[in-house]
Amino acid sequence: MINSIFFDELYKQFSWYDSVFTPVVKNCSNEFFYEGFEYKLASVSTNMNVLAQNETFFVTKVKINAKNDVYIRISQNAINVVLDKVLGKNNKRFDLTEVSELEARIITAFNDFLYESLAPNFTIEPNRRYNEILHLTYFVKSEISDSAAKFIISVPKDILTPCEKEAKTPKFTDMDFAHSPVEVNLLLGTTVFPLAEIKKLDIGDIVLFENSNSSEMTLICENIIQKFRIKPNEKIIEPYDMSGGNEMDNANTNLWDSIQVDMSAEFDKVKLTLGELKSIEEGLIVDLCSVYDNKVSLKVGGKTVAAGELVIINDRFGVRIENVSSKEEASGEALEENTIEETEETREEDFDYSDFEVEENSEDA
Repeated sequence: MINSIFFDELYKQFSWYDSVFTPVVKNCSNEFFYEGFEYKLASVSTNMNVLAQNETFFVTKVKINAKNDVYIRISQNAINVVLDKVLGKNNKRFDLTEVSELEARIITAFNDFLYESLAPNFTIEPNRRYNEILHLTYFVKSEISDSAAKFIISVPKDILTPCEKEAKTPKFTDMDFAHSPVEVNLLLGTTVFPLAEIKKLDIGDIVLFENSNSSEMTLICENIIQKFRIKPNEKIIEPYDMSGGNEMDNANTNLWDSIQVDMSAEFDKVKLTLGELKSIEEGLIVDLCSVYDNKVSLKVGGKTVAAGELVIINDRFGVRIENVSSKEEASGEALEENTIEETEETREEDFDYSDFEVEENSEDA
């Protein structure tokens, strides 16, 4: 089993070396050679890792006390990357086996300059022998490089003294944004409804949502779905006797008319404050009186079939219809020709079976 604490500690160490050494390396390169080189810390290791194998390096040794040295190794390919950037691409590649005295002095001068820039991060005891060596392997490239090349900084591990920084107090807390608004959907409930009755929906009708509770709503915000308790608004309680009422006449209905579909009721993109969302997250009962004034949409299969005002009947949510969607609104597509003016006579045809992807078999008609 992988020890996540161990890897967290390694990540922190690597991040420290990267934040301390990489800016120094880049600034030295910009000042000594040319701007525009990219440096990436690839490895921090106490062993001469495999990244250094099969490479030819120019090595500069810098004595730090009587018993220890720091080594800076620049690969032959890294020197070619630098030369291509500074002098332009050349068919003749730099070869360390044929390095001139002047070239060696230039490379050594850069390595010494790099060490002097890194030295303020070292804590060195004059007569102490340091046994464990830490190797920091970098990749260097430029926009004209065909590939990245390596150089390695090798220092005694114990001369590095990473400092732990205390976590700063957050400048902001959650409640500093309590009054900031965010758009959410509020689902009130669902019910099943016969297709035949959907076609007969009219202004003034009340649709009761059996799967609802006047003390509860469901919040939908991006990938968050959260039920929460609310304080019911007494102003919208409708005195209504659900024990009576006319039942649907089944005498002249066919198979498709009797099909029951799921209908939901929800507010369209209501703005709540982050403070209210925080209260919802903490399980508090939320007062949403201002929300009740918004119109509620009735949806079937993602299509809005009607809209109206919210009412409460026998501790369940209902909707008093104020607008019945036309076929164009329900499907989201305009008719290509012969626009039909909505009248009492044509409304019954607004929601035919094709609205809900149900086709009548001609043989059964």
